[in-house]
Amino acid sequence: MSKGTRPCVKCGRNRAERFFTSARGRTCTTCLRKSVAQGARAARMMAAYGLTREDYAAILAYQDGKCAICRRTPRYNLDIDHCHKTGVVRGALWKPCNRRLLPSVRDDVMVLARAINYLKRYPAYMALRREVIVPGSVA
Repeated sequence: MSKGTRPCVKCGRNRAERFFTSARGRTCTTCLRKSVAQGARAARMMAAYGLTREDYAAILAYQDGKCAICRRTPRYNLDIDHCHKTGVVRGALWKPCNRRLLPSVRDDVMVLARAINYLKRYPAYMALRREVIVPGSVA
């Protein structure tokens, strides 16, 4: 250990004295900030959705840590999705899936089914019986 440094009890890294809040502090400011942020998020999850950290962890484990819709694994926390009519928590979603995809179809299963059908069978192709490629697009 170099002079003017000491280990943080949380992360174990040797940090310069300036990373500690006091001469006797044992946890570096980086770990303190992270701990406060996690506590605030846990409080928001409990207040908004009635979920504990363990509940969130169980949902993530069930979904393999991925968005339940697109299966992406973002670097940030997934949103908690819930039904606005019943208040039932449905799962954890990537922000674009939760904040754009579902609101745009108004949580309507039939709209999503029609969107799937649209992507499988293009109406333009069905009407023209040929593919029309947009000029300048990559085919």
